[in-house]
Amino acid sequence: MLKIAITGGIACGKSLVGSYFAEKGFAVCDADDLAHGLMVSGSDVFGRLVGLFGQKILGNDGEIDRQRLGAMVFSNQEKLSLLNAAVHPDVKGLWNDWLRQKFEANCKAAVVIVPLLYETGEGRGWDAVVCVGASDATQAQRLRGRGLSDSDISRRIHVLLPVAEKMRLADYVILNDGRKSLLKQQTEIVIKHVIEKGKRQ
Repeated sequence: MLKIAITGGIACGKSLVGSYFAEKGFAVCDADDLAHGLMVSGSDVFGRLVGLFGQKILGNDGEIDRQRLGAMVFSNQEKLSLLNAAVHPDVKGLWNDWLRQKFEANCKAAVVIVPLLYETGEGRGWDAVVCVGASDATQAQRLRGRGLSDSDISRRIHVLLPVAEKMRLADYVILNDGRKSLLKQQTEIVIKHVIEKGKRQ
């Protein structure tokens, strides 16, 4: 079974690229969705995060407010590292369980979207790594649309590994500065290359 990772910068379109893989019949798992599922009240991860960052990360419903948590960790490299250490091992365990299930079901190819693939040291062991990139200006424009201030945007972009470095490390690069049709076209080209690579293995 081909194991493919999709990574990239914030607001670069990783999930959209993942949806295009899904349209072509690939099984797709999003590590962010796994992480969100692990953070529910009463879970081990919930307890760890409240212990690390305090009650101020909770919303009125008593659940972790991801916007509050994000504002805290994406402005501080040390806090981001603490978050990754608290959550990532459990997330990795879940995506490996998912990959195992797909393998046992004779799935030919499976995709995991891992935004912090390189930041968490998970860049190896994949048949292909696809990086989705965009210019700083495009990222900033999209993040403003999500309600972030320019200062928040600057902190979030610069606390992570630069997109240019992620693109250098990846096997395939998809640029998402233009139209969705162009993004889909690039994705389909990458998919063809990945399938051909799989046939040669």
